[in-house]
Amino acid sequence: MLEIDYDAFDENILSNWSLVPYLRYGHAFGLFACNSLKGFAIFMKEWDNPRFAYLLEIAVEKESQEKGYGCYLLLQSLIHLKKNGLSIVFLTVDPNNLRARHIYCDKFGFKCAEYRKNEYGQGRDRLFLQLNLENWIPVLDEHSSLEPKPLGEGLREE
Repeated sequence: MLEIDYDAFDENILSNWSLVPYLRYGHAFGLFACNSLKGFAIFMKEWDNPRFAYLLEIAVEKESQEKGYGCYLLLQSLIHLKKNGLSIVFLTVDPNNLRARHIYCDKFGFKCAEYRKNEYGQGRDRLFLQLNLENWIPVLDEHSSLEPKPLGEGLREE
């Protein structure tokens, strides 16, 4: 997971120290092909409201990007969370990351709840997005798909 994290972001967001509690106390989904991890998503429940979850990270290795795997991973993760009684999913995104904003907002229906200046330090602003899973239905048109090209084994949950 640490290699995919670095590969996807050109820096490590996760560490050996953070990964263990995220996996132990959060909820992780892995995207596999040929018994090899190609991507992952990690969610944590909110302490005060366990029906709320925060998407800590979603990452797909570089060689598997641009093929729909990230959208598939997010879709299947959100479907699972909804089926298991979660009602709201939150995440943060760089306001300048138009590609991620398009995926989260246009493809999945996340709404901007707040602009957080310096959320991750000086000059590292974030949009705080939320998705209401109770009324959520994935929106697709004839030009977009949330289904990836054939991958092999698919999604696993931890």
